[in-house]
Amino acid sequence: MIQKGGALPRFEVVCSECRRQESSRTASFCSECLGRLEFAYDYEAVQWDERFANNMWRFWPLLPIDKPNEITTLGEGSTPLLPMNSHPDHRIFIKDEARNPTGSHKDRSLAVAINHGREIGAGASIVVSTGSAGISNAAMASRSSMASIAVMSSGIPRERIFPMEALGSAIIEVEAEVDLIVARTQEICRELGLYVSTTSRASNPYQSEGNKTIAYEIVEQLGLAPDVMVVPVGGGGTIAGIWRGFCDLKQIGKITSLPQMIGVVPADYNGLEVALEQGIKSQDELLGLPYQDSAPSMLVKIAHPFPPDGADALRAVRAADGFFVAVSDQEAMQAGADLGRNEGLYAEPSSAACIAGLSRLIADRKFPSGATVVAMISGSGFRETFLTASRTAATSRQVGIDGLPALLAEFT
Repeated sequence: MIQKGGALPRFEVVCSECRRQESSRTASFCSECLGRLEFAYDYEAVQWDERFANNMWRFWPLLPIDKPNEITTLGEGSTPLLPMNSHPDHRIFIKDEARNPTGSHKDRSLAVAINHGREIGAGASIVVSTGSAGISNAAMASRSSMASIAVMSSGIPRERIFPMEALGSAIIEVEAEVDLIVARTQEICRELGLYVSTTSRASNPYQSEGNKTIAYEIVEQLGLAPDVMVVPVGGGGTIAGIWRGFCDLKQIGKITSLPQMIGVVPADYNGLEVALEQGIKSQDELLGLPYQDSAPSMLVKIAHPFPPDGADALRAVRAADGFFVAVSDQEAMQAGADLGRNEGLYAEPSSAACIAGLSRLIADRKFPSGATVVAMISGSGFRETFLTASRTAATSRQVGIDGLPALLAEFT
């Protein structure tokens, strides 16, 4: 363990399986047992760095970087926490992660990954991504003068790929399912000595710490920990990271209680919901579930047959006395429409799924009276307009110029 109050190093890299300390800052897995890596920090006298008051890097004392004075940033973090208008009988807030530089919470993870990559001398950053992480990787790498590569399943809509290209990323399409591509890319890059920023802990444990800063900000904004945190869940790393963030804050005495963590998953990709009910704990057990192919979902950003960080998500949700709720594409679409009309927020369908789950929880009276609830929007709807518009009927009204006065008069 780290000696409290010591100078550098502020953190140690530790195997989550055998607890061996990993001396290399370049390792992505334990060199002894091949287990996944995590981090042990010096929690003594942690103070946020107000030089970075307007972005997430004020929290660097609890992030795994060695050179805080050389951080490259696009201003990620410091996203708003907004009271929700739609449910006045409840104390509900929306953490709007769509306000990040490229429109999603992935900017936090990729910011940590890219800064770590720079510290160890990587010249390029590779991700497996169908959208959000690929865009974040391209932007953060460009800002850091690194090359970026996005690997993905073939057939991804051109509209989803183009922002990565616009930010300078090379695109590689592979005829395989995404979770298989994640695993194979990880193996190949280990063999070739290439730096991987894919947002799974097995691929890059450093990036997984970026999500903790969401919890740090929520506590700053509320002045306490919420009673309930509702998160859209795909690969599992986000909800696990947010939970670790709350645990960090309790460790250093900034909060006295921890929230219940609730994950929202797509109805056709609800392996984590099933796994929790069946008592499954390990990644191997999760991979053994009898998954059946489903039709493509609009909730593509969170549609993982076998979530790569599923074991982490299950561990976090169990520790937080939480559960998972599954919603359909139709529920997510309706929630997105309601969010726009009632809250002035435009979320992609995969994020609106979280609001659909929230509505279900409210209807089922899952929250105690007076509970403080935070629901997270993870990505902007502007990047998925091509998809939502294709599934939504146009509502415009056609009129000649002479008919415009009468039509506008209807709104007086």
